[in-house]
Amino acid sequence: MGNIEEGWEPFEVQVIIEGELRPLLVVPDLEEPKYAIFDQHTTLGVMWQELGGSGKSWCGEGMAVEALLEQLGEQIENYLQNKPI
Repeated sequence: MGNIEEGWEPFEVQVIIEGELRPLLVVPDLEEPKYAIFDQHTTLGVMWQELGGSGKSWCGEGMAVEALLEQLGEQIENYLQNKPI
């Protein structure tokens, strides 16, 4: 059985929703640099980074993801920078 690259394993982030800290599950896409965001078993949308004139910026699809874009992007970047190798 082959090993899936660790960078593609789902991970949890914490965001503030309506003043309350809530966990969300982030599931990296195996084929594209995108992340599906889940609240328990409900999908909230998908997000990804794009390179523009002012550097990298987070983009997303789904009303909940768009509302949390900045928080989610920050949490995903923190996770990716600090994950064990």
